[in-house]
Amino acid sequence: MKRIFFIVLIISAYSTGIHAQKDMGERLKAIRAEVYTRVLNLTSDEAQNFWPIFNEYVESKENLQKQLKPEAELDGMSDAEVEEYVKKYFEVRQKEFDLEKDLVQKLRKVLPIRKIAKLPRAEREFRETLLKRLQEARQNRIERRNGKNKR
Repeated sequence: MKRIFFIVLIISAYSTGIHAQKDMGERLKAIRAEVYTRVLNLTSDEAQNFWPIFNEYVESKENLQKQLKPEAELDGMSDAEVEEYVKKYFEVRQKEFDLEKDLVQKLRKVLPIRKIAKLPRAEREFRETLLKRLQEARQNRIERRNGKNKR
């Protein structure tokens, strides 16, 4: 009986973690949509055409970035393994650059070039917004913790 309870507890904790990750992913998408829509000043028609293209780009870029994670700690690798990792790093970076060029070509069909040129600014503002929200959440946790300690 204790085993069953323990297994159910582990499964529920694992599924809660997955659910939290999905929620975080959805929140990030919502924040990105808000920032990009504002910075690029997308109309509803433009947004309808922009997001499928952009989401495909983001997914492809994330898949490329996963390839950059070394399989082992760099200091624990042989020189040949580090050499291979560095070679792979530049190959992936080139693929990312090509992916970005492809994104611009696809977006030219649905957005004016002035809006496309604002993409780096939109990404910068998106990251700044994330950092600001993380700092606020951290500050709120600290304040809550300090409030509990004072009682």
